[in-house]
Amino acid sequence: MFEALFVWARPKALPPALEVASELEADDVQTADAAPLVLASRRSDDLKAEYLLVQNQYEAFDQRALSMKALATPLLGAGIVAGIKDPSSAILWATILVAASLWLLEGIWKGFQKNLAYRVEKLERWYRGEEPGDMVPFQVYSEWNAVPTSMRIYYVATRMWAPFVALPYLVVIAISSVAIWRG
Repeated sequence: MFEALFVWARPKALPPALEVASELEADDVQTADAAPLVLASRRSDDLKAEYLLVQNQYEAFDQRALSMKALATPLLGAGIVAGIKDPSSAILWATILVAASLWLLEGIWKGFQKNLAYRVEKLERWYRGEEPGDMVPFQVYSEWNAVPTSMRIYYVATRMWAPFVALPYLVVIAISSVAIWRG
């Protein structure tokens, strides 16, 4: 009776990794002897699914950063041109502020990306046999929060100065600053 009331709360389809796990449980677990083998196979499939998901997310951060740079660079360049053409320190200061904000944002994104990298590295070590065999799948959030805040801040601060992160923002800030200084 209660089952009929809660049918609406069930997912219509299971995620592929869980669907495989359900099939394994129903079809392959005939005896107690088969259970460890099925569990190991399911865990391996789950870890593979997690690795692919996390690796795709890791790569997506770079794609987003490049998209942001592609949009921001011409706009920041227009800010410099407008501030120099009609000498306006207000426009140049605004350009500096926007460039600094975008630079910080990209540094923070690199920090997020690094937190994902810890899990990717751990999964890769597991597949090479360098991690214990009882690694629990789908622990991205737990791994993310295992990184101390001080390490997150340190990583953001150091990544901001990497050339691929600092460009074009540092150049825009430098050109705008020189234009303001020359007045």
